[in-house]
Amino acid sequence: MNQEQNRTPLVTELLRSFATAFSPAVLVMSLAGMLISRYAPDAKEMSTLFAYGAALSYNSILQIAGLALVFSVCIVLLFSDRFITKMRFLYRILIFFPATILIVSIFAIIFKWFPADSILSWIAFILSFVICYAVSIGLTLLVLRLEKKKYGRLLADYKARHKDSRLDNN
Repeated sequence: MNQEQNRTPLVTELLRSFATAFSPAVLVMSLAGMLISRYAPDAKEMSTLFAYGAALSYNSILQIAGLALVFSVCIVLLFSDRFITKMRFLYRILIFFPATILIVSIFAIIFKWFPADSILSWIAFILSFVICYAVSIGLTLLVLRLEKKKYGRLLADYKARHKDSRLDNN
């Protein structure tokens, strides 16, 4: 019961996850739009995301927000202990990877982010997706490793203090 009282509310968890997905996505897409408009101006005709060159349209921002919302639900379902209590982190990542490709592919086809009948576009999409996914997993693992060290030090300090207090009481 105590654990339930201390748990973050589901809405807060979803909003936090949404912001974590949406903000970097808009920044990356804005940067990509700037680079594409400068170095590959012909690509503007191929994608609705970059139809306005360096600027993202309201439609594109809302599409990214919809994608971030779907991702945040998936993230909360897979990576919080609220729904799946006992699953290794690696398995969660291995489930999330194909789900993410499927979700992004559906959004790309529905919103015509690139020509769905172009093999070259799909290869570029898969390649950029794998690179971005690898970078995000690398950053996540780095954060987890740093947190593990931090909590290991805190635990060692606690044990040392607790040991000293037991010796003082005897």
